Amino acid sequence: MRNKLKYGLFTVNMTFLLTLNLFFIIALVLLVIALTGWLAIWAGWLDMSQLLTPENVMVAIYATAILIGISVVVMIQKVILDPMRSMVQAMQRLQSGDFTVRMNCRGWMRPLELREFTDAFNASAGELGNTELLRRDFINNFSHEFKTPITSLGGFADLLLEDNEMPEAERREYLEIISSESHRLASLASSVLALSRLEAQTILTDAALFPLAEQLRQSVMMIEQKWARKKNAVLTAQLPEDDEYDYYGNEALLKEVWVNLLDNAVKFSPDDGAVNVTIHREKDAITVTVTDHGPGMDEAIAARIFEQFYQGDTSHKTEGNGLGLAMVQKIVSLHGGTVTVDSSPGHGSAFTVRLPQRSPA
Repeated sequence: MRNKLKYGLFTVNMTFLLTLNLFFIIALVLLVIALTGWLAIWAGWLDMSQLLTPENVMVAIYATAILIGISVVVMIQKVILDPMRSMVQAMQRLQSGDFTVRMNCRGWMRPLELREFTDAFNASAGELGNTELLRRDFINNFSHEFKTPITSLGGFADLLLEDNEMPEAERREYLEIISSESHRLASLASSVLALSRLEAQTILTDAALFPLAEQLRQSVMMIEQKWARKKNAVLTAQLPEDDEYDYYGNEALLKEVWVNLLDNAVKFSPDDGAVNVTIHREKDAITVTVTDHGPGMDEAIAARIFEQFYQGDTSHKTEGNGLGLAMVQKIVSLHGGTVTVDSSPGHGSAFTVRLPQRSPA
């Protein structure tokens, strides 16, 4: 009943609509015949004794059947066939790759089934359009990220091959660039494969109970070397040591979450910046927040920061490939949680991961 009411007072299902229309058509035809006969008798054009002859009754039955048949054909044409033709045309346009196509099912007394199909089709076309846009962005970004290191590798390798008398210092510099770009390319390939595996994964596997606060502490120690390169920087971590923060989940995947968030915080923090890590127990969840005092992001960048290959730094001066936060979101989603960012230009960013409490199966 709720589905019918949302389309308006006169929306009914197709079976009832056809039955109702057929009833009104038959009733209208019989009423017209009866009124015509009554007027003819009243005006004296027909004699009642002559009217009810077997021949006249058969003619009246045949005429009524023909009128009803024509009316039914017209009704089916307007109620079913015309909307179906427009649906077929829309499906053909969608099949050809036109994801902007939309069905229109307006009109008085449109069947509920047609309206529901129209809504489902329009929603599907919209989702396919968004998927196609993401696919194009993925290909463009993927090509850019792979092309840059490959071009560097080829260019510097050619220089080394062509110039046999190159100074040792310059040769070593080129070899270091080749090594760096090779590692970058390998890291990008590994990230793409890891994200592809995560995208194909729909259920959480290898879940176990482990100390989440201790895992955060180990993750902080892993990025300590990068943090040490910052001058006058401060890293604080409020991580209790009790078992109150034990969590049931995939330990290896969640470690990737903390390493990615901490690595980003260090990467975008200035020399005199600060990074803070906190963990908080709620009634039915554990919340972890990683805060930095870097350049921050505006709303447009923050809205896309979890997309694959998207980087707020369009100059690509900062190291990265735009896959880390996409992996973070997928891993957190597999655990039934959420990850959000609170940021503004010049005031840093705070990434908050909320993991609902899970119980062993």
